[in-house]
Amino acid sequence: MSTGEVEGAMQTPDGQWRVEIVRRRRTRWYRIVHGEDVLDWLSIAAVERILDEAGVDRRLLIEVGPAA
Repeated sequence: MSTGEVEGAMQTPDGQWRVEIVRRRRTRWYRIVHGEDVLDWLSIAAVERILDEAGVDRRLLIEVGPAA
């Protein structure tokens, strides 16, 4: 994973999909964690597309702590 501070996160109720907001200096990006797979340096549009293609209902994401 790229280094950076996780500022916030949301995940599915079952914890299978997690979206993190990451910051390093002035740069912010998104990271998806799904099992052992990590997709890093994503835009919000890419996060939405990936979750939609996987059949994840984004309305069900719940806010969790950065280290959950």
